[in-house]
Order: sequence, then structure tokens, then C-alpha cells
Amino acid sequence: MSSPEFATDVELERLLLDVTELSAALGPQQARAESDPFLERVAELGRRFASLRSRQSENDLSLEVLQACLIAHAEHRFKLVDVPEDYARATEELLTLSLVLSDAPELVAPALQRGIVRLSAVLTEPGVPRQFGRLLRRLRELARQSGSVDLQAWVDGAIGALPD
Repeated sequence: MSSPEFATDVELERLLLDVTELSAALGPQQARAESDPFLERVAELGRRFASLRSRQSENDLSLEVLQACLIAHAEHRFKLVDVPEDYARATEELLTLSLVLSDAPELVAPALQRGIVRLSAVLTEPGVPRQFGRLLRRLRELARQSGSVDLQAWVDGAIGALPD
């Protein structure tokens, strides 16, 4: 299926920018991810997304368009990688996005899948195997949460394809 063309939604763009900024504020010190201010900000962004999603029909944002926007966001973020350390930042952004959209695993999972595919191509880069594992674990959590048999099969296939 070819990716649908869509008009960019300003509210969605702002939300994605805020997720990126939150992730950047988190930085490599992932222990802070469990801090109250971080979790409060994740909840706030989650509420904004829920509000945006509830107005989908008004904004002509179908589930497919939202999903395509999130996939495009993930693709764009990984295209910005210049040095191996950037993979960690890109992965953190996707993980943060998955927390913000945790109530919509069916929407965010394809973006995480795209990240896993991108990381699988550079597993020999320093630090990438750890990021790959973190992203795959999060996707497995989303598969369980959503109850999607297809997503669980995809995760199982990705895990099965890993070298021993």
C-alpha cells in the first residue's frame, strides 16, 4: 500500500515537536524517565493527543493518516542521524512518543516497527544493539497491550530473526 498524501495538521506537528523536546530534555539519563515531572509531561501530551484524536473527523485525520504521519515522523528522525550517538536520541524520541500515545498502540506501533527496521540495518554501530533491544521490548509491550495478533507475530518474527 502506498503512503497516503495528507495535509499536515498543525496540532499534530506541535505535539510531535513537544515530544521531541521532552525526549531531548530527558537525554541519555534515562533514569529520569521515571521522575514525576517527566511522567506529568507525558500525561499532559497524552491528553493533548486524545483531544486531537477525538477531533479527527473535524480535522480530516483518519486513523490511516495519523498512522502515516507517525511513521513519517519516525522515518524523518532516523534520516537525521549523522553519527552513531544520534541513534540513541532517535530511539529515545520514539520511546517517548510510545509513552505519550500508550492509549493508542495501534497508531504508534508501526512507527516503532519502522525504527526497529532502521536500527536492524546498523546493529554493528556502537550502542545500537541496546537501543534496538529497548525499542523491541517496548513494541512487545504494545503488542500485548493492544492484543494484536499481527503485531505479536511481527515482534516474534523479529526476535526469531536475531542471531544467537
